[in-house]
Amino acid sequence: MGGWLLALGAACCLALPLADGTTAKTVLVALGFGLGGSYATIAATTVAELAPPSRKGGALGTMNAVVTAAGLAAPALVGALVDAQGTGGYQSAVLLSGGLLAVGAAASFLLVDPARDIARLTG
Repeated sequence: MGGWLLALGAACCLALPLADGTTAKTVLVALGFGLGGSYATIAATTVAELAPPSRKGGALGTMNAVVTAAGLAAPALVGALVDAQGTGGYQSAVLLSGGLLAVGAAASFLLVDPARDIARLTG
């Protein structure tokens, strides 16, 4: 399910240049980041489900640290894009986000297999 949320979010972000009008662009950006961001809930649930009880807190803390690191880098990157490209930098930032969401979706489809992972961890 998570991979599909990321893939749909990526499709919305990457469709931005094809949209006509501010309403369509606003809807695509809202859906793109909304669908992509909803993966955090699934990721936290998956980590909590798969981690052994004695390591659950550390696993969730590590995941949270990695996820929130993007919050440190993103404003600087978007600012650099806007400085370099003017208002076009915002579209570049959304397209870059769409590309990253697509990479995340591919990784999710290829690497996440809860049944296999639980069997390996309990096995």
